Amino acid sequence: MPDLSDGSTECDPFPETALPTDELSAALADRLAEVPDWHSATDPVRLGFAMSEPHPLALHAAGMFAARNPNNVGVHTRFGDGVRGTRRLEREAVLALGGLMHADSADGYLTSGANEGTLAGLRVGRNALRAAGCRRVVVLASALTHHSVAKAAEILDVDLRVLPAGPGWLLEPDALEAAFDALEADGESTGVIVVSTAGYYNTGLTDPIDRISSLLGRRVDGASPLRFFHHVDAAHGGMILPFTAPDIPFDFRNRFVHSMVLDPHKSGLMPYSCGVFLCRKGLLGHGAIPAPMSGFVDETVTGSRSGATAAALWALVFGLAAEGYRETFRGCLDLRGHLAATIRAADPDAVLLPSPGNTVLVVGFATEGGALPGKLKEHYRLVGNTLPWTDGEGRTTDRLFHHFYVMPHMTRGHIDAFAADLAAALAEPVTEAGRAPVAPPVPAELKHLRGSSACLRHLVVHPPHRRDPDDYPHAYSFHTFRNRAELGEQLRVESWAPSDTEGGELLVYAPDFDAPFANELFGVLSPRKFSLEVLDRNQQKLSLVGAAHLSVFEDAEERPHTPVLLVNFHADGGFRSAEYKYGDRWHADELQVFEDSLVVKVGKDARSIRRTGDDYSFSIDTSLELRVALVDGDAPPRLERVARHADSALPRRRHLLRGQYRRFPNRFFDVIVSLTVGRDFTGTVGTDTLLADALQGSSLLARSAELDLARVLPRFAEGRLCTGLEAVGADGGPGGRYEMSVGLGLGARLRRELPGIDVGAPEGLEPRDVVAWAERLYPVARRLQLAGADRDGIRRPHWPAGATGGTA
Repeated sequence: MPDLSDGSTECDPFPETALPTDELSAALADRLAEVPDWHSATDPVRLGFAMSEPHPLALHAAGMFAARNPNNVGVHTRFGDGVRGTRRLEREAVLALGGLMHADSADGYLTSGANEGTLAGLRVGRNALRAAGCRRVVVLASALTHHSVAKAAEILDVDLRVLPAGPGWLLEPDALEAAFDALEADGESTGVIVVSTAGYYNTGLTDPIDRISSLLGRRVDGASPLRFFHHVDAAHGGMILPFTAPDIPFDFRNRFVHSMVLDPHKSGLMPYSCGVFLCRKGLLGHGAIPAPMSGFVDETVTGSRSGATAAALWALVFGLAAEGYRETFRGCLDLRGHLAATIRAADPDAVLLPSPGNTVLVVGFATEGGALPGKLKEHYRLVGNTLPWTDGEGRTTDRLFHHFYVMPHMTRGHIDAFAADLAAALAEPVTEAGRAPVAPPVPAELKHLRGSSACLRHLVVHPPHRRDPDDYPHAYSFHTFRNRAELGEQLRVESWAPSDTEGGELLVYAPDFDAPFANELFGVLSPRKFSLEVLDRNQQKLSLVGAAHLSVFEDAEERPHTPVLLVNFHADGGFRSAEYKYGDRWHADELQVFEDSLVVKVGKDARSIRRTGDDYSFSIDTSLELRVALVDGDAPPRLERVARHADSALPRRRHLLRGQYRRFPNRFFDVIVSLTVGRDFTGTVGTDTLLADALQGSSLLARSAELDLARVLPRFAEGRLCTGLEAVGADGGPGGRYEMSVGLGLGARLRRELPGIDVGAPEGLEPRDVVAWAERLYPVARRLQLAGADRDGIRRPHWPAGATGGTA
């Protein structure tokens, strides 16, 4: 898989020839070995997730029918349909489940799961309410409702209004009453889809669906101007409650329950993926789409569906039946009691809340903040949720709770193993309990260090006690792109008497002055002007951008068109690159100068996330990256490749949301353009000549940090790479365009004029060595920074006349 060294990902080439049979089998066996076995001695049970080992009956039936590849497209629950083969099996299984849900008559079909079933329910509800004359459709649900409801509302373009979860963690009729009153007061013709839950994923609780149904009935009987549709998400509880707590009225026994979704692949012992959508007769047609090319009417979301899945579900419905499921879930409830006892033994002050009739146990641990050690959470896939909680004195506050699922495949041995791990974990020091250790205050001087744009970024993302740069990517470490004042980085600071007054006041900083070059980094800082950092031996292995960095950020905040300049050095002291960054702290258009290449980055956006404790991760978005490789001679520019990863013209969010950050770096580009040119080329080649064939008459677009959507116009002239940016739709004024222009030989000049010191064995350095280097480099780097400042829309980084190199 081409996960590239810069942290980005590209597509695989399609194989030209087949793998030999033995290689194919070996590759599959390797991947199979990476999937945990349900009863493996080395892989733990997933106590935080609703999933279970498929029943042998289901696996056997699915295997019987899979080879014939039956397609159960359509709905088969109407009179005269579903008379043969797997369609008959689907009809019989779905109607039996309808009977289990106390439906006198119902339509339904198998889905890929509850996400699709909820989309189907809200789609039918929206269309039915529109058919009733409602110009506006609103979805009302609890804040604890499964995210599939928000996803369905977004797909269907209906308004989702989330009602806060009170201390009971349920969708309360009183809250619905108030919401109905507010909607009626609007005076607009409104349809309301109420989404109730039978078995919330994070609590296991079931809404008072009978009371909600009665409330809807009273509104309808009272001639409310609102129209109602009621969908029940029974993904987890629907396959359990009928066998453990049959008196809980969550289903079609209520007059105002219109549709429902079940998830047999959670607790129903089915393999993935299998859900069931059910609705009252007469409603399914609100989702009907004619399919004249196939000769039928499609009322489903998916269209084609696996008949083998229908056979597997039928085998369980009729092979286990009520007595089999009843025995299964009674065993789960007994095991849940054993789990509660073991947790109580390990944490006597914990709050334990078993959900009525469900196999879920919710626990508020008595640890500080209710947190569990990160290793324990990761090992058992435990998830914490902050919920409102009323204590014994009647005070309601937010509290962290963890939910535990006791599923049919689990044994007392699984629970006993977890109990031993829990007891050991709770005995660990507080700093290992999944929360950040208390750090000393950040010295005020360090607040002058800049974040993303200055690229002072060496508080690394390794977890505590796991600094192994030779174990990439499993223990991968990288820079945070965060301001140190926000991170609470533990650094010591001391004043240093400068020998050169041009840089002004000097400070030195490091985590440990007893071993200043053996604990991540050593730095020299002139507040509000520059800093120079040298990485320790481990961080040099991990860094993708060199072993030492000089950053000049003087004037960059006060004068936005003065770039931040970052100069990077290799471990042997040789020049690696100079980066000119135009923009704010987070978002910049950037020019990178190497001896053998030039890189223009348009709309570079670097962010990091604190994951847990001292663990950070990051990602970089770049709208367009123009890569120019310099070769010997005077060869004219040649286009090597244009890679389009995304459409720059479409507004997009950052490619990673907070919950998607992982340990290793992740980079995303809208467009990458790769060129080669001779470093001695002095001719003129315009954008049209360079890119005409690749762009096929379209523009090269990017999301600039300063101009928003802009045309990018690269050209070569007089030995320079000139990259123009012109805002799309701009009137041509000075704020609507600018150009970055750089000589093809600047990188070679910088390598000659900016020698460093050898930092490859940092333990042998002395602080005075690095301070002296910083004092030599800063005056030259400052002139370089000013030479790259914006002048009438031209940003022309160059070697300034009269500058003297920082000779060692």
